Amino acid sequence: MKTLLTVIVLLLAPLAVMRADDQKLVGEVGVRRDGLLRSYLANPPSLTAKRPVWDYCNFALAAYWFKERMPEADQAMITACNPELVRVRGSDNMPQNPGFYYRSVFFLERVFFLFNSRSEYFPGRMSPAAENAVKEVLWKWASTACRKEMFREDRVWWQPATENIGALLYSGLWGATQIFAGDPDYQNRHYADGTTVPAMAKAFNDYYKLFLRERASKGLLVEVASAYNDGTLNGWYNIADFATDPVLRQRMRMLLDLYWADWAIEQINGVRGGSRHRCYPGADSTKGPGGGGRGTAWYLFGVGEKVGPTAAFPVIVTAATTFYRPSPVVADLVKDVTGRGTYAYISRRPGLGKSINSRSGGLSLTTDHDSYFAGLGGSILNPNGGNLLRYTWCTPDFVMGTSMVPALPRDEWALISSQNHWDGVIFAGHPTARIFVQPSGHSYNANWSVQNKGVMIVQRLKDTNAKDQRVWFDGSLKREERDGWVFAEAPQAYAAVRVVEGPTSWQQDEPDKGGKDEDEPDTGAKGKPGKGTGNKRAGGRQAKGGPGMYLMCGNEFSPVILEVARKGDYPSFAAFQSAILGNALKWTNRRLDYTSTLSHTTLTLFADYSHPPQVDGAPVNYSPKKVYDSPFIQGDFGSGIVTISKGDRKLVLDFTKE
Repeated sequence: MKTLLTVIVLLLAPLAVMRADDQKLVGEVGVRRDGLLRSYLANPPSLTAKRPVWDYCNFALAAYWFKERMPEADQAMITACNPELVRVRGSDNMPQNPGFYYRSVFFLERVFFLFNSRSEYFPGRMSPAAENAVKEVLWKWASTACRKEMFREDRVWWQPATENIGALLYSGLWGATQIFAGDPDYQNRHYADGTTVPAMAKAFNDYYKLFLRERASKGLLVEVASAYNDGTLNGWYNIADFATDPVLRQRMRMLLDLYWADWAIEQINGVRGGSRHRCYPGADSTKGPGGGGRGTAWYLFGVGEKVGPTAAFPVIVTAATTFYRPSPVVADLVKDVTGRGTYAYISRRPGLGKSINSRSGGLSLTTDHDSYFAGLGGSILNPNGGNLLRYTWCTPDFVMGTSMVPALPRDEWALISSQNHWDGVIFAGHPTARIFVQPSGHSYNANWSVQNKGVMIVQRLKDTNAKDQRVWFDGSLKREERDGWVFAEAPQAYAAVRVVEGPTSWQQDEPDKGGKDEDEPDTGAKGKPGKGTGNKRAGGRQAKGGPGMYLMCGNEFSPVILEVARKGDYPSFAAFQSAILGNALKWTNRRLDYTSTLSHTTLTLFADYSHPPQVDGAPVNYSPKKVYDSPFIQGDFGSGIVTISKGDRKLVLDFTKE
């Protein structure tokens, strides 16, 4: 049986190739973690909490971690598993409630993996009674919900529910299969479909190994740069920490390196630039730091927003207690914003596919249409990708990006891909300084666009449920209007916006009304968008954004031009304005040609959707050979090999090795 020495070796092994700053960063992770856990230990759990299971698990994890008040920790875990004491959304039968499982099982399993009698980390800190309570509730669920047919190779691109819910749900099932496979009391049992406990665990491991290779080589995430990414990471950290299959554990740690490198090269001080998917109107758009930035980055890297113990979702506990540590080159990319310089990051992302709504039968993961999964809905994604190209222009002073897509019918996209795109720019020097184009409400397939370097054109599509078009200007920006343009000054950059056709007006931001809870499936009847989902992070509705103003487009289908420059490119704000006003802009027969002298490029957009947009006369290639193309991340689509590098540091992630 392994001891705490295993953990120490695990953490310190990479230090031999680390530099002083890297070692300091690793040491600080423990300080931030311990501060969080101490706060949980000081606040006993309560049955009156909104999510009591989380409260009990938070307290138990902290108590076991510090070896303090462990009898109370045992009782907390027993309580968290008792359906007679804990209710989830008023459910009288908690183990049959889907919401309980995708929200809470990964957390129960994390505590179990860390502290059970056979743990590789802190063995024997849980009492037998607490262990049995966890195993019993897991078996009651997984023995019927887990079916071997779900893990067939041809279903690796099937997405139950949304991406974040699917990650939590499947990682919870995976954790249960691993716990039972290692337990003599369960090893000889059978699941409801007749599969033995060891065979189910192996099938799930094999599924995840293929899943990780496919995602790494074909674009990583569908919910790109979304706040929902934090939920996805919860399940991934558990696999990285607790997988006993060495190939699976290594691949998951490599995928985490890829995730954080992908995040790192588009962020400034923890705020991610570039396009975002499933980014809702309100605070998520106007204040949110983008995927991974809401607390999780702070615990790993010490950058971005610090989220404390009152967070609505226990993502920070997983981030704070994971034994995964980013590779040194990834940490370097996070910290050295200035050293990264100026560059384009072009990447392909999955998104084409068919969404299936729960009210029309759901995504049938099992041949017997098991009732547990029937209510989740989901998507069948196209494994060959195509037609979604993210373009991000990165500088130390601003990061600007869009998801370029052709003018396709909205039912060709998985809803979790086409929902609420955010196209715009974030600025260094202020955490909320940003300009972005986004319709109001919960929209699908709303815009198409074209970008090269620091200039972008965005236009509303017609095959969408969106109803308007608007451009957000953060209140920290100094604004001036001149000759049809709106100019803005950020701490280290200048920006210009032009609504090409029709009148404009200014409007204050308002909280978004309605919508479901932040982590419920998001599909409507007959596979079409429903009323939309929201982020109920503030009093049951999307938190109000701002301060700032929306520039409303009188013609919702007018193209919108956005150009951004570093302050060092011009002697003054006035000089920037004069340069923009001198650029060639031609708008004839629904064709827009705009030439940027600074970026030495001409963008063409056909506002009648008759042709793909053009960059310097060439149509946009939505499916290039490379899936990741930047000075720091390189990989060919489908190859399974990704290289991350910076200076003399180089990391090759080979997902083909067994």
